Amino acid sequence: MKPLPKGTTDVGLLAIVDQWAGLLEAEDYAAAFAFTSHDSAMGWTPQLMRAVIKGYGDALESQRVTVEGKPTDVHQRKAVTRWESSRRAGIGEIWYDLNIDGLASDLTATFWILEKSDGLYLELNDIHVM
Repeated sequence: MKPLPKGTTDVGLLAIVDQWAGLLEAEDYAAAFAFTSHDSAMGWTPQLMRAVIKGYGDALESQRVTVEGKPTDVHQRKAVTRWESSRRAGIGEIWYDLNIDGLASDLTATFWILEKSDGLYLELNDIHVM
């Protein structure tokens, strides 16, 4: 992942995650994986990202993430939380509900916002039903 400027706003961070979701929409899991940072302990791979998305809900092989989505019984949540002081997990987190086949879902991607000397990094933490 290319570092983001340290002054990146919450809107800017969500725009980056929208770009990541666009890669998932194109089903380019390798590019989506390379787009963010990863903690090796979490075990994410492009294949695992695909399996989690394809295994959601009705587990249809044809289902995919879409950037746009209509509300269902849930509305898409895109939330950035920044902490007052840096923690082991960084300076904040992002919760981003994935749309599946054009509909809002409760499948949520979470990211840590990490601050390093050269900028901000988004580290994929998890993708699971929230």
